Amino acid sequence: MWTADWWCDMQKKVPEGATIAPIILATDKTSLSQFRGDKTAYPVYLSIGNIAKEKWRQMSAQVTVLIGYLPSGKLDCFTPDERSLASYRLFHHCMSLLLQPLVAAVYLILAAYVVDFPEQCLVACCKENRCPKCVAAADERGDPLDSPMRCSTQARAEHIFS
Repeated sequence: MWTADWWCDMQKKVPEGATIAPIILATDKTSLSQFRGDKTAYPVYLSIGNIAKEKWRQMSAQVTVLIGYLPSGKLDCFTPDERSLASYRLFHHCMSLLLQPLVAAVYLILAAYVVDFPEQCLVACCKENRCPKCVAAADERGDPLDSPMRCSTQARAEHIFS
């Protein structure tokens, strides 16, 4: 992303006079209380992709900004079978609401999403015993075979039918 060719290639894909903005998002489920540990949320951090890596390494540069918190409820109102799908839907709906002002302003390019494995599965809408990047079956994970990459339609179908 930090090359002239990348910027030119991306700029050619949008209408004349439009602005592109590669963004970097980061989330990690966090406890909100020190006394009662069952209150959690997802803080969402945002940075822009044209910041030099030298700045990224400086803690004082403040290259990321907290843009909001996403809810992380127990969702006890749903049956256990419906709960994980409701959790995925809640996360994605809230993320779309949070990013809507940015989408309206520029052509966003999600350059990176920094998360650990449980959040990778949440973003990919797959169960934690599956690979969030490819469509390898749960019993094939860890085998060095080439599986096709996951797309959003496959992720939704996998979750609904498995």
